Amino acid sequence: MEDFRVYPDSAKTWIYQSSRVLDKDEVEYIKVVLDEFISTWESHGSMLTAAYEVFDNLFIVLFVDEEGDTMCGRAQDASVKVMKELEAQLETSLLDRMVQAYKKDDKVMVATMTEFSQLIADKEIDENTIVFNHTVTNKADFDENWEVPLKDSWHKQLLVVA
Repeated sequence: MEDFRVYPDSAKTWIYQSSRVLDKDEVEYIKVVLDEFISTWESHGSMLTAAYEVFDNLFIVLFVDEEGDTMCGRAQDASVKVMKELEAQLETSLLDRMVQAYKKDDKVMVATMTEFSQLIADKEIDENTIVFNHTVTNKADFDENWEVPLKDSWHKQLLVVA
């Protein structure tokens, strides 16, 4: 598997978060499935230059170096399809944007949106809590803005509600 860190800042990036922490065997299974997927992933009839990484046994991040050619919709659909297959096989959600992740004492925690809002209301989470911003779309943005204080993310709108 290629190292995503050598990819250009413009590399397309997708983040899929599990609704629960995955165990070692599940992560190994994901690696087998994604190694196979990436070895056959193509767009416009050409193989994609792609890599992935599993972070914190919770996040699957795909990177594609488009090399001047925009990825076709079919290729993007293929990545979503493989994530849906992994969801079914691992009995977890990878596409549910209502599940949030944050750091507490350097440990990544997961909460539903309702639980997350309650944690803010209870002051268990504040504007300086590190959250994961899944709205990033390229490697530069991933490197700089994936892990950010809540006050610097889209999550800040939840501070007003609490």
